[in-house]
Amino acid sequence: MKKVLFFFFSVCTLNVAMGQIYTYPNLAKQFSTSYATGTARMQALGGASSSLGADLSAISGNPAGLGFYTRSEVNMSLAYTAVQTKSVYLSSTGEASDNQFQMPTLGMVISGNYLGGGDWHGAFGFGYSRQAIFIQPLQISGTNNRSSLLDNFIEKANDKGATGASLDEEYDSYSGTASSAEALAYQTYLINPNSVTGGAPFERFQSLLPTKQYGSASNSGALTSWDFAYGASYRDKLYVGATLHFSKISASSSTTWEDEFVGAKYVAGFQYAETLLTSGSGIGLSLGGIYKVNPSLRLSFAFRSPTYYDQMNETYDARLFPNVIGIPAIGSTGNPITITKVNPMRLTTNEFTYQFLSPMKVSGGFAFFFSKRGFLTADLEYVGFGGMKVYSAELGGSANQAFQTKYNGQISRNFEGALNVKVGSEIRVSPSISLRGGVAMFGSGYAQSYDTIDRNAFQFSGGIGYRKSTFYLDLTAIQRSQKDAYTPYTLKNTADFSSATLDLTSTQLMLGGGIYF
Repeated sequence: MKKVLFFFFSVCTLNVAMGQIYTYPNLAKQFSTSYATGTARMQALGGASSSLGADLSAISGNPAGLGFYTRSEVNMSLAYTAVQTKSVYLSSTGEASDNQFQMPTLGMVISGNYLGGGDWHGAFGFGYSRQAIFIQPLQISGTNNRSSLLDNFIEKANDKGATGASLDEEYDSYSGTASSAEALAYQTYLINPNSVTGGAPFERFQSLLPTKQYGSASNSGALTSWDFAYGASYRDKLYVGATLHFSKISASSSTTWEDEFVGAKYVAGFQYAETLLTSGSGIGLSLGGIYKVNPSLRLSFAFRSPTYYDQMNETYDARLFPNVIGIPAIGSTGNPITITKVNPMRLTTNEFTYQFLSPMKVSGGFAFFFSKRGFLTADLEYVGFGGMKVYSAELGGSANQAFQTKYNGQISRNFEGALNVKVGSEIRVSPSISLRGGVAMFGSGYAQSYDTIDRNAFQFSGGIGYRKSTFYLDLTAIQRSQKDAYTPYTLKNTADFSSATLDLTSTQLMLGGGIYF
């Protein structure tokens, strides 16, 4: 079965495979958000690499920097990332953590007189870069005296005018699957039609009982890119370059929500588990320039086009695990019975394909050199989140147009352009050793009218580098923090559901090195 996915769980803004009302605009935002990237050296500088040149980061950043190369180079970096989420939900605190090893960069630059000598010289570069990782764990819990996730299912059944008979039609007895969450809840006796109407308003057992709630999320995946670039220098004064990016998205999210009814006589509770797998490949282009005003000052400009992802493939699964005590019912003989066991049930696996256009990026920066003692550098980057687009050729015709109108309208209302500010400095303390530090602020991209949460991310970094004539080593530490919110489900009455406030922290240790030849 194929249809547009509408998720009933996970209303949040985590930079993981979950989205604000878990829809395509927010998945697009997640897949478009990245922080400081590049080699260990450049990440120690807060990611402010646009004006420096002669670093492998130029391949995926400002390709004009390749024009500074006068010899060839091979580079690789390894990193360990630890993430932590602290939450407050219904006055209860929670904490979750996760970690991951990864390879942020791998690449090669080949320098040479490819333009026939004279006033021009340049270098080719190709490499692999990890632009973002999708790990951000979550654990929340609390006692809810106003609602359950079942109330969300009830509202959906009521809104579409469902009856017991219509929800039976959404159940496939051959496969044992249902096509909607409300049909799952009905088939497992967790919600029931009104005894008079046979439909709305749907009900649940003992709806006024306090509900202990538990939520968790486990996520993995990354946004990676293979990049092919060329940068050239004109009289060692003007530098220009271009990169072709082949990007890949791979993301997996598993979320679990559990409600436990305190003092229940009929239904003790349930668990609802969801899994979303997303993958896709895209292509984009970068152009850049650097102008050396004088030996001390460089100015830079870079443009990265939107990346077009032609096939975003996703697979969605969900399972409902009821925990019943004793449900009164009428048996096949017409006599009263008590149901004490209800088997788990799952949604029909849903596969869907759509197209996605990431936002463009425009940046400018400068670098000021203090002779050979070090430098100060800064970048200002604009990311046009409001220009993201989603499509679905699979739907075709008017259905695709309706898809675009709905979700691209949400994008334009909920997101806006964001500014990223990156500042870094390097000081040479000996002919071979340099110390580095950097700070950065990454704009959230959410419209001011969206809510009152400041989701801007703040990053601090530092590192040390050791350089000889034929090789170099760099060690970097990075810490980033931001605030967020998580709403497990929504209801029409905003007083009946709650959100968790989140403090997100990411700490990364990065080791990089290279060889000149």
